[in-house]
Amino acid sequence: MFETDSSSGAMRWYRMDLHLHTPASEDYVQKETSYLEVLQEAERRGLDIIAITDHNTIAGYEAIFDEIEFLEKLRQRGRLRDDEQEELDEYHRLLKQIAVLPGFEFTTRFGAHILGVFPPDDRTSIPQLKAVLHQLGVPYEKMSLGTTSLPGSQAYLEAYKIINQAGGIVIGAHINSPTGVLEIASNMPTGTARVSATQNEYLHALEFSSFHSTQLQGFSSPRWYDGSNLGYERRMHCIQSSDAHRLVQDHDASMHRWGIGDRPTEVLLTEATFDGLLDLFKSNDFNRIRVPFVSDVARYNHIADVRSAGPSDHQILCAGCAENLDDLCCHVAALSNAGGGTIFLGIDPDPEKPVTGLIDAAREMRAFQSAVAERVFPQPEWSVDIVPYEGQEVVQIDVQEAQRKPCYLRDNDERKIYVRQDGATILASHGDIIDLVHAESSSAPGQETRFNGQVKMLSTGVEQPKSGVEVAGVSLRGDREYYRVVDLRTGRESLVSQHTATSVWLYAIKLHQETRGHLADLEHQVRWRDQIGLLRIYRENEVYDQHNRVKCDLVFRNGEGHIERIFHAVAVSWISSAWDALFDFDPPAGIDAEPLPSGRQVRWRGNMGIESLVRTDDGLRGNLVFRNRQGRDLFFQNVPCEKLQPEWQQLLTVPLPRSGLEVVEVFENGTDPLFKFHNLGNQHVESRLWQPDLLKEGSLRHYALRMHLDQDRPIDDSQVSWLGNIGCLRRSFTTTDLVYRDPNGIDHIYYGARWDDLTGEWQELINT
Repeated sequence: MFETDSSSGAMRWYRMDLHLHTPASEDYVQKETSYLEVLQEAERRGLDIIAITDHNTIAGYEAIFDEIEFLEKLRQRGRLRDDEQEELDEYHRLLKQIAVLPGFEFTTRFGAHILGVFPPDDRTSIPQLKAVLHQLGVPYEKMSLGTTSLPGSQAYLEAYKIINQAGGIVIGAHINSPTGVLEIASNMPTGTARVSATQNEYLHALEFSSFHSTQLQGFSSPRWYDGSNLGYERRMHCIQSSDAHRLVQDHDASMHRWGIGDRPTEVLLTEATFDGLLDLFKSNDFNRIRVPFVSDVARYNHIADVRSAGPSDHQILCAGCAENLDDLCCHVAALSNAGGGTIFLGIDPDPEKPVTGLIDAAREMRAFQSAVAERVFPQPEWSVDIVPYEGQEVVQIDVQEAQRKPCYLRDNDERKIYVRQDGATILASHGDIIDLVHAESSSAPGQETRFNGQVKMLSTGVEQPKSGVEVAGVSLRGDREYYRVVDLRTGRESLVSQHTATSVWLYAIKLHQETRGHLADLEHQVRWRDQIGLLRIYRENEVYDQHNRVKCDLVFRNGEGHIERIFHAVAVSWISSAWDALFDFDPPAGIDAEPLPSGRQVRWRGNMGIESLVRTDDGLRGNLVFRNRQGRDLFFQNVPCEKLQPEWQQLLTVPLPRSGLEVVEVFENGTDPLFKFHNLGNQHVESRLWQPDLLKEGSLRHYALRMHLDQDRPIDDSQVSWLGNIGCLRRSFTTTDLVYRDPNGIDHIYYGARWDDLTGEWQELINT
């Protein structure tokens, strides 16, 4: 412990996290999180100093003081409820206990991320910070979006200087990650770029991911920047931060798994202030910064669970590595054939024995990698994580399922195929090899995947389509994606890129690109019958079908209701009877079908569509469309909606947009209306009651209420671009005002919906 003289008081260690995101960042995982919860979690994790560093915006920091200011106004007017008073008191308490610093994570011209942290002056610093962001190249119209992409911004060296001269602390964010300045500079043609990126005079500190990992070597290691290396004589302050995009850690998340305070840094200061922190970063006193070796609680608990469960068909425990390289190669090949799994090194299979760990995990992993590369074919995908456990380093190797089976081990001139059975790795039998050759990769639980003669079954009574193609996987070679396309007629697989694919293969690849990562949104566009569904049916597609045959895209979902497989360009005449129900329908009662007039826009769900929904003196009426097996559109005009069958009624409903505000009027005791806002971001109707004079001019709430009161009551249909019963009322460069006419004929207006958040039918509306 360091101490100062009596005039300045004693120093103590403060814990800080200078890289926190909030819902103001577009990639924040838990959008429903409140800003008060962010501060409360920081207190729970024992943090003394935090920085709010959203992507290219200070909207998160500003939102905290917007909420406090709003509550203060209510208190001054005597309208503060008890729960709001508690919220206000909690804000004041936390801000006295934690130093909350404003900042941002800036995206430079070449994609590198930089942290700028500034002194806290409540609201007074916000205009100056916006000016700094604008100087860095963030347009004012994009300053509240929290977007991670930013074309036309300043390069990182110029950004260092601008942030420094504005009085901020300049930190290279996660410099050893793909978006760190080190990685970006390393791709430039000269090594001096890497030196300037990490040694620049305006740079205060470097932030590292996995700070204590033994896998960090050379330029990627914080040990490199101790001032002892040629060209890197300036010793740098090195820290770690959580880069939290959620409140608490989620070990199962593929990215953004860290929570607030998961990777803190400790600093020795007299007070937890910005000025004290800035002086420390400007000094050469490197003993006043320490980076705790933080045990990852989730990973630690996972190892404990693994020890208790013991070996299984997808889980292997080994005490050592180097002395068992042959066995490890067998395990890798077996897991690749068994659907993937995990190998834990440094843990004895006997849970009663102590954990020994690996003495030199990095060295042993290099030996393991060489052995697998030389002996296992085709090369499986695998990744390594070194986990501290009970004072030892345990290695976790995640092995992915082989894309081409069987995966085998080369032993001299012999090829050996291994599988997992009853928790053990064994040589495959003849029957095992046959199963591997014909097995579907990643066969999901509950999905029966087998051959019945030449017929492949998706589930009991449901045959796989006999024509069309399926995109079964994607692999990356260099910077190009290759797609594993299966011809459903023959079962033959081909590995092609988008640039080499033609005909229906190209069609399938393009649809796969559109839907990848958005399967939950796609579920709402499918006409379902239990586990099978129809996505679309089409005929006039001369690019992909020279014979003008009717084709369709079919979908299969698992027992949990999630889309599992998509079959593209299936000939309608080649599907089995199990799919027939998707092409039948009950026509609206009492209405004769007509040909669909040309030029009409239809919002489709499978082969059912709505052309318009209109309020009349006789009630709500709709123009409905059904596309039959021959690809012809049957048009049912002026259908009374109160008489519609349930499936047609469901067609009128749509999932709500993911962003925007809807104005909700509330009448209390016969007074003039007060207003609430339905926040589409978290799907909640706010509990607060607003009056127009309480709203901050220029805010989205102010805009939404002004348009609601002055222009949009009632909706003028002629001013709306309709697609069925959803429409676009007006649009700007980044947002749009949307309309949804529900099955009761009520119009819902969603103000300020961001274009980037639109999916499914809403995206189709904007593209129409």
